[in-house]
Amino acid sequence: MTDSTIEDQRTLFSFDHAPVGIVWHDADGKIIRVNRYAARKLEYAPEELEGNYLYKFVVLDTQKERGSYYGDDPGAGTLHNLFTKHGKVIPVKVLVYGANEDHGDFGCAFFTDLSETVRLAEMLRAFQERYPSHGTEADAELPSEKPREVFRDFIGQSRATGELFRLICSVAPTPTTVLISGETGTGKELVARKIHELSGRAAKKLVKVNCATLPAQLVEGELFGHERGAFTGAHSKKPGRFELAHGGTIFLDEIGEMSLEIQAKLLRVLQEGEFERLGGTDTLKVDVRVIAATNRDLPSLVRTGRFRSDLYFRLSIFPIPTPPLRERKEDIPLLTRFFTENFCTTLNRKHKAVPKTFTDILKAYHWPGNVRELQNVVERACILSTDDSLDPACISFASVPTVDAPDAPLSFEENERRYIASILATTGGKVFGPDGAAAIMKLNPRTLMSKINKLGIPRPSSTARGQEPAPCSPMK
Repeated sequence: MTDSTIEDQRTLFSFDHAPVGIVWHDADGKIIRVNRYAARKLEYAPEELEGNYLYKFVVLDTQKERGSYYGDDPGAGTLHNLFTKHGKVIPVKVLVYGANEDHGDFGCAFFTDLSETVRLAEMLRAFQERYPSHGTEADAELPSEKPREVFRDFIGQSRATGELFRLICSVAPTPTTVLISGETGTGKELVARKIHELSGRAAKKLVKVNCATLPAQLVEGELFGHERGAFTGAHSKKPGRFELAHGGTIFLDEIGEMSLEIQAKLLRVLQEGEFERLGGTDTLKVDVRVIAATNRDLPSLVRTGRFRSDLYFRLSIFPIPTPPLRERKEDIPLLTRFFTENFCTTLNRKHKAVPKTFTDILKAYHWPGNVRELQNVVERACILSTDDSLDPACISFASVPTVDAPDAPLSFEENERRYIASILATTGGKVFGPDGAAAIMKLNPRTLMSKINKLGIPRPSSTARGQEPAPCSPMK
């Protein structure tokens, strides 16, 4: 095999496996050969394209004459739309070389598919139009149209929801680590899933880990895997969640519950992308995007030494706070309508209207359980309402037991004073004798009397000093 033959084979291999579309054509735009990328994007077999003309596949600008798909400056690249075999239109960036007086009768066109870029740009533009930075307050009346789902799973029209969408759109296409914070029921997992779906890793796995539900002794094995014999019962090698998420995204929910020991190992994965299985010595490398979530106050945990500061700063490169429902009450009517339609379908009930009186009651509530609690309230109302609309009388809010905030710690003297006073109350103020306060507290009566006087503890008025034994006479 000659050197020229080898070189030709290498050229053809590079041509066929290039990650862009390549089309060889003559001076008239007649296609000579296409590579695999081009054929796949245009949904044709390569032989079906060969012999056809480029202009048949280009959506021309009607303001330009036929054949102007080269653009004003071919070398700089121009934007066009291409027709596929099955009638789809895909946006592309095209670079064209040759097929002119300088290069003879042979030309080469390169193109890249911009479908995903255009889709994200249109999504962002639609979002910005729907949620301008300076908008008016939402109409108090419940909209008559069906709820509009932004990003399919998200429903909302409040500024707080709009800001959440903006943050998701900004960070999703990047590989940046994200920390989602917010109260229980605010949709942190939904945000994580949407970031994954809008990222370049969407075709790979989203692996979810709830750090709060994993027993402390099993966390390391679950996250990083284990080798056979690593512990009692480890009869075979098991890959961990990070291995399973290779190429994709791992979602670490309730990250604030993770032990300091595991935090150190997680930090290494974030910084180096490597770890060892439990019981193993081989270092494994992974390419994983990390999204963490918590309903805890991580800065407070850092200050008290229960969360590593270096891990916190590494996780919080791009923080996303999820707003509680009480801060986005404009969304309640839309959410209520959405849940009502879903539950009526699921429960096989006739569709029910949502009166404004119903949503007014909901908007006046403080929603400690956030959207999850709203969902439960609406489901109950759908079951109990017998008319064609939701009955406000069927609204029932869950009673959550409240825990009083702990009082400030008492001083030692105050604690001692209260203790002595409680004992004196049980003895009727009696200090001396077998049933007196001193005997109960196992103190010398004289010592207890000194404490009573020092701490200013009043004794019950029924106490007679005559009950105290007379002072002992000095020993002879």
